[in-house]
Amino acid sequence: MRFTDRSGFFTLFAAALCAVLLAGASTTASADSPKPTVVRVLVPQTTAALPFLLMAQGGVTSSGLVLRVDFFANHAQALAILLRGDTDLLLSGTSQGWENRLDGSPIQMIDTGVWGLSSLIGKDPSIKGFADLRGKRIAMPFPGSPLDFQSRALLSFEKIDPDKDVTISYGPFPQSVQRLLAGQLDAAALPEPLATTVVKKNGLLRLVDYSQAWALFTGGDRQSPQVSLFATEAWARGNASAIASLVSDWDAATRAIVADPAKAAAQFSTALATDAAILEEATRNTLLAVPSPAENRTRVLAYYQTVSRYLPAGPRPLDTRFFVVP
Repeated sequence: MRFTDRSGFFTLFAAALCAVLLAGASTTASADSPKPTVVRVLVPQTTAALPFLLMAQGGVTSSGLVLRVDFFANHAQALAILLRGDTDLLLSGTSQGWENRLDGSPIQMIDTGVWGLSSLIGKDPSIKGFADLRGKRIAMPFPGSPLDFQSRALLSFEKIDPDKDVTISYGPFPQSVQRLLAGQLDAAALPEPLATTVVKKNGLLRLVDYSQAWALFTGGDRQSPQVSLFATEAWARGNASAIASLVSDWDAATRAIVADPAKAAAQFSTALATDAAILEEATRNTLLAVPSPAENRTRVLAYYQTVSRYLPAGPRPLDTRFFVVP
């Protein structure tokens, strides 16, 4: 079965919903031993997936969970898979989750694992920040996408009206890259590992790192919630122990990848269909961290409060039941 992404947001990563066959090790247990908990998670084929690939590598995580990791290509269809119970967890864009929750679904956030993974890419070295984008042509994946509303917030911070002072166009990432190369755009917002790939292979420049731009906006904090782990309320209620174990394992795997991105890149370059050297740099340009649930909730709510005015439906209250409380 092939997923197609009508928005074009993840065209680069379009692929069949495929199992990451890393759970090769088997476990043995006596008849009296409890059966290991099997947890299924859908992840994007990006640097965000690295901790889960590492967790699944041995078949059983350090806390005894059997983790099954599958890639997805289309976020909307992946959400549908989660909501109908065909997977237990979904690693997806933070704003994709809260928009779904605000529209009435029973989705809940477990925690956030990625706090920055995108850059503005282009040819013009004079563009060094969002303040230099007045009068420029920039590309975003689709209206209301996470990069779209964060860019609008950053432009407004520089007193640039995103609807009048710049020309924003929308399209899939590969199309934006081709338009950059053809001189039809001045900059495009791209995630990792695509951003590093086009810098290394197409001679383009990393003009602005979103996390650094966000630090200017916030007074020094580079982190903004980008990719989070979601479950349904029903699954979360029945699996509190598994969630606690998973978050602990996720945190440990994330720390290992941050400590040695070269090793992670060598291990998982094939799974992510990216050259190992490029994947290593892309990982270094991805802010990976798993905070405590309490810190995560505080950070996500603060970020939502800051950017909600730029969301497609405007500000709407985000209830605290959106967050899984351990």
